[in-house]
Amino acid sequence: MEVVETCGKATLSAGEPSTKRTITSIYDDDEVVGFEKDAEIIMMKLIRGTKERDVISIYGMPGLGKTTLARKVYNNSYIVKYFDVKAWCAVSQAYNRRTLLVEIFKQATDDKIKIKEDDDVADKLRRVLIGKRYLILLDDIWDVEAWEDLGICFPQGECGSRVMVTTRIEQVAKHHSNPPYSLSFLTSEKSWELLEKKVFRGKSSPPDLVEAGLQVAQHCKGLPLVVVLIAGIIAKMDREVSLWLEVANDLSSLALGDQSMKVIQSSYDHLEDHLKHCLLYMALFPEDHSIPVDHLQKLWMAEEFVLNSETENMEEASRKCLCDLLNRSLVMVSGRNDNRDVEYCSLHDVVREFCLRKLTQDKYMQLIVPYNPYQHLQSTKSRLCIYIHDDFFKQLDHPDYQLDKIPMLDFK
Repeated sequence: MEVVETCGKATLSAGEPSTKRTITSIYDDDEVVGFEKDAEIIMMKLIRGTKERDVISIYGMPGLGKTTLARKVYNNSYIVKYFDVKAWCAVSQAYNRRTLLVEIFKQATDDKIKIKEDDDVADKLRRVLIGKRYLILLDDIWDVEAWEDLGICFPQGECGSRVMVTTRIEQVAKHHSNPPYSLSFLTSEKSWELLEKKVFRGKSSPPDLVEAGLQVAQHCKGLPLVVVLIAGIIAKMDREVSLWLEVANDLSSLALGDQSMKVIQSSYDHLEDHLKHCLLYMALFPEDHSIPVDHLQKLWMAEEFVLNSETENMEEASRKCLCDLLNRSLVMVSGRNDNRDVEYCSLHDVVREFCLRKLTQDKYMQLIVPYNPYQHLQSTKSRLCIYIHDDFFKQLDHPDYQLDKIPMLDFK
């Protein structure tokens, strides 16, 4: 089977010649299938109704497309023009209140006003937002306390301001006076439409694969995450009806609750060994973290994950690794530059959860095996990976900070 690379292309920024190849994805990460009506309803909630600050919650199980829908609405050209100020931040289970408020403040001021260490960020944010029609999107909130912790920083008023919340926790969604917007599963027809677009890159499926494709789509049980992951698998297969029917049969035996993890496992099993290491490594970043592509590629090279590449160019090898993970939908695009090249990437919560489970099952925990062509995959040699937060360095600068108070992990 011939694999045609479509992930990279040479681009030149204005006035700055470059020979560096860039990362692009064959998939349009802004493309939303099956959520047209949902997007329209959410937009109406944002621009109509009370003039007072209002909260709109989007609720649904993992992999249902809450963040995708929210991003589509958030980036809509009419919404962009309608609100004076817009800010988006991912909250996640473990969050730092000040860090999130600083991020929202930067977006609200276009990063034109600098924050000092001793500034009351909450107060400065309130002052910036007062009198403006603002839209704040809090993605992936896990508990009511997190909303109460952040919500008090968003001033009331009669400017038509809105706060959007996405959550998988019903209690959080129902915490506000408005009933939450419960996201529905994709229909079989919409699932096939999404699958077809992902596999055939916007073109129509050959007629002989339509029936098998519909069966695959039907057994994805309406979960967009499952659809795109399966698309990443069968896009690498020979286009034979029998192979697609095998995939459909495998999916049909899975319960809804097990489906996402099983499909991710299948996608993982289809990866080459060095790609598995690259993917697992990404789970060590914080949840919902937007990882700079250049930084990630350098880390992969430093860890020697890309040594089994046919090319002698390490940057090219790491670029191809990320390209492959993107095209399999195991890694998501979370930011692009002006040329539409991938600048930031991230892991879906469910994919990251799978990777962390995998690390635990393989007894790596925070240990990860680097790729070495002369070392067996199951070698006991491991490497400790430590994530150090910027706040730690600030604490070290404090005159009263004591090194013997640093918490340690005991691997005895």
